[in-house]
Amino acid sequence: MKDLYKALGVSETASAAEIKKAYRKLAKEFHPDATGGDKAKTERFKEVGQANDILSDPKKRSEYDRLRHAPVGADGVPQGFDPDSFSDIFGGMGGGSRGGAQGHGGGDMNDIFASLFGNGGGERSPFGGRGAARGPDMQTTVSISLAEAAVGAKRKVRTGGGKTVEVQIPAGVESGGKLRVAKQGGPAHDNRMAPGDLYLEIAVEPHPFLKRNESDVELDLPLNLAEAVLGAKVEVPTLDGPVWLSIPPGTSSGKKLRLRGKGIGKPDGTRGDQLCRIEIVAPKLAPDDQESAKLVEELTKRTQAEKVRPF
Repeated sequence: MKDLYKALGVSETASAAEIKKAYRKLAKEFHPDATGGDKAKTERFKEVGQANDILSDPKKRSEYDRLRHAPVGADGVPQGFDPDSFSDIFGGMGGGSRGGAQGHGGGDMNDIFASLFGNGGGERSPFGGRGAARGPDMQTTVSISLAEAAVGAKRKVRTGGGKTVEVQIPAGVESGGKLRVAKQGGPAHDNRMAPGDLYLEIAVEPHPFLKRNESDVELDLPLNLAEAVLGAKVEVPTLDGPVWLSIPPGTSSGKKLRLRGKGIGKPDGTRGDQLCRIEIVAPKLAPDDQESAKLVEELTKRTQAEKVRPF
């Protein structure tokens, strides 16, 4: 999806005032009256205007951010895309129609979709309509670790044209998710036509100890009896490497201890948590170890552990 923040030269966390200031500066610089009708600068002026139209409107900006970070399906459309919602939010953009679906504000939704997703004139628009013939799409699988899925990763992939490009895999991607690399698929038979797209199907390799649960990760954490009763500090694996976790005295099986910010990345830039589920491993005593058995019985009497069941 087109990077409107880059078009204005601001960060994704820019305030409304920063966006307004950047737009005014660039609009003045590239206005046709100031550039003598230079075609390239006129196009830049239009790009700046579109970026401001979206980023200065909180509702449009929120939907743009959501779509921008969403994985795309095989049709090149972001997962969770709703044409009706898109039309309601972005329908006030653009001018007259050229035969496509109409937004509430009169703009051609095919054109608006194409201008944001850079899809070569709407050949993949969910609103209907077709662009010029193009090269075939291609697909390949990219494997990443769960740790890379949590924070994002970069991979070099070979395109249909034989080049190698570096692709940014966003944080939070799941196995089976697809990323579209525009115009890097198979070349068209006619060199005047655009190449197809390259789709990367993401395969997230399982972690030996951690399991993903939406934006959180979970760990089954075994403790011996002394660690559970007396408390301890134990080293546990996380997606960022091992950390020390404090076990409170008297911790029972099933209790979940939380490590904040050690989970999977979210679209808003934050991360989920890691939940460590306690499993107490009971000691195995030899049949003839009467001394240890008496110690366990005495401990049970002193702590009234036999009364833990409510039934």
